[in-house]
Amino acid sequence: MLLASPSNPTGTSIEPDELRRIVETVRARGGSTIVDETYQGLSYDAQPVSALSYGDDVVTVNSFSKYFNMTGWRLGWLVVPHAMVSAVEKLSQNLFICASALAQHAALACFEPETLAIYEARRLEFKQRRDYIVPALRSLGFGAPVVPDGAFYVYADTASVHHPAAGNSDALTHSMLHDAGVVLVPGADFGFHAPERYIRLSYATAHSKLEKAVRRLGTLFSR
Repeated sequence: MLLASPSNPTGTSIEPDELRRIVETVRARGGSTIVDETYQGLSYDAQPVSALSYGDDVVTVNSFSKYFNMTGWRLGWLVVPHAMVSAVEKLSQNLFICASALAQHAALACFEPETLAIYEARRLEFKQRRDYIVPALRSLGFGAPVVPDGAFYVYADTASVHHPAAGNSDALTHSMLHDAGVVLVPGADFGFHAPERYIRLSYATAHSKLEKAVRRLGTLFSR
């Protein structure tokens, strides 16, 4: 079972009790649970709980890309059961051998107190952006079925916006790009559940740019 918590594109986390039930169910069926926790450091509303809490047969995947702001450095880690270590080492030797020395030194610098203070300030800034953009999207006519509790995405329903392409995320995002200069991503990139209705917004940008985007979309939808 492959899971992600918090997830892309919704920015939501699996509730701890639900994650425990999933792990136990997969275990009872003789399977393995692998959880991508890359966005877990960017959790806003509660202390995140790692899937490792539910047994040492769980595999977790993590990265320096998101919380530590090192996207592009290609540096991350796995936590695996002892029985898998040898096999994973063989895979790593054939896939990439090791991370670059430069990336490893940069990663160590992430854990300095001064650096962690910067990351925490950045996490709180993401929360402020979320608290701005979700109500702003709703004021523009978008639905927000779930409020993100982590990561930096909102998955919004386009069915009720005042626009000829409402409910057609591909056509709507083209109009947003060409008529308002705002780039959002249609749901077709993220799965099979009504992708034509949904768009993904990333708020990993300056608050001022989010405000500008909302103003532009407000003008577009008022035509």
